[in-house]
Amino acid sequence: MPLDITDAAAVRELVRRLRPEAIVLAAAMPHVEGCERDPAGTRRVNVDAAAALRDAAADADATFVVFSSEYVFDGRAGSYTEGDAVAPLNEYGRQKVALEELAREAERHLILRVSGVFGAEPDRKNFVLQLVDRLRADGTFVVPSDQLITPTDATSLASVVVELVDRGATGTFHAAGPEILSRVDFAQMVVRAFGLVPDRIVPRPTAELGLLAMRPQRAGLSDAKLRATLGHPVAAPAAALSGLVARGV
Repeated sequence: MPLDITDAAAVRELVRRLRPEAIVLAAAMPHVEGCERDPAGTRRVNVDAAAALRDAAADADATFVVFSSEYVFDGRAGSYTEGDAVAPLNEYGRQKVALEELAREAERHLILRVSGVFGAEPDRKNFVLQLVDRLRADGTFVVPSDQLITPTDATSLASVVVELVDRGATGTFHAAGPEILSRVDFAQMVVRAFGLVPDRIVPRPTAELGLLAMRPQRAGLSDAKLRATLGHPVAAPAAALSGLVARGV
């Protein structure tokens, strides 16, 4: 059923009726440029609305699960662990830091930092599907040449969330893929998986892209804690891409 997460009364009533074991807050306004243009409006969704969900989770004795981002880091060090200091460069990152702080006030919480999430979705907005659609239409696709990401398969990520909740895990985890890649290398991996034309990938330095929000450049996430906890990583990007191809995405 639809739910406006900014309606605190509706949130409380729904949680009161359902009495869930966990509340997974996946709703967000994730557009980085949009957060920079409208910090107040996006913060109402990305941060303020989470307070009501956190409180409702406490009333239901439920685990409160939120998704954060590699954008909480400044991207100078690379391969960040959960214990590294946050230093966001843009409004989206600052909102994620605020969300993390809010979530930690819950007695049982999971903060899952992710990076470059991709997979099948109706709106086809993620990096992989935008690239595929553009190249299938015989266009070119501009890719930042100086950014590192940790591509994360959405289907595998969902399974990891369930597994962590079922195990009673709490705290902060980097629930990202097992490989840190440059965006260009990941784009070429997508091209190979889908059998597309590689020379239509156009690398450009971030400084030349005209972006309003600064981006962290070496912002890869270490998944060592997640592997130690679960005994396995999130699916590798190449395998996840092959799965998308097999499904005819």
